[in-house]
Amino acid sequence: MKVTHTHACPIAAALNVIGDRWTLLIIREAFYGAVRFGEIRRNTGISRNILSDRLNSLVADGILEKVKYADRGTSYVYHLSEKGRALETVLGALLQWGNEYIYGEGAEPVQLVEKASQRPIKAFAPVDSEGRVVARQDVTFNAGPGANNATRKRLADAAEAGAIS
Repeated sequence: MKVTHTHACPIAAALNVIGDRWTLLIIREAFYGAVRFGEIRRNTGISRNILSDRLNSLVADGILEKVKYADRGTSYVYHLSEKGRALETVLGALLQWGNEYIYGEGAEPVQLVEKASQRPIKAFAPVDSEGRVVARQDVTFNAGPGANNATRKRLADAAEAGAIS
C-alpha cells in the first residue's frame, strides 16, 4: 500500500491522526471500555461538537468502528478496530511515562499489571523480529524504504554527530 504524507516521518504522520489531547483521551476511554457518546463525554469533559468531530475522524481513520445500537431510537457505540487496538503500546508507554515522570513512585493513578499475577509491568520494551527484548541503547533510527533524501540526510547527519547511534 502506497501512502502519501507531507513529511517522510512516521511520527509526524501518526500525530496527524492521533496527536491532539482530545483524540488520545477518546482512545483511552475506548480502552477503558467506554463505548457510548455520553460516557466518553462525561469521562473526558470534552464538548459535544469536538467529541463528534473527533469520533468522526477516528472512524474515518479506521481507529474506531461505529456500530448501530438500538436504545430509545437509533444510537451508536464506538469500538476499537484492530488498528485502534494496536495503539495499546502507545497508550501504555504514555501511561508509564506519566506515572514515572509526573506522578512518581507510589502515587501512580493507573498502573499496567499482568492479569495472572497482578504485578505491575515495569516497561514496554522493543523486541527484535524473533521476539527477543532489545536493550534501549542497542536501538537506533535508520532510514526506511519510504524515506526521502531529506530524511536520509537528517538521519545520517544525526548519526555522524553522535545524536543517534
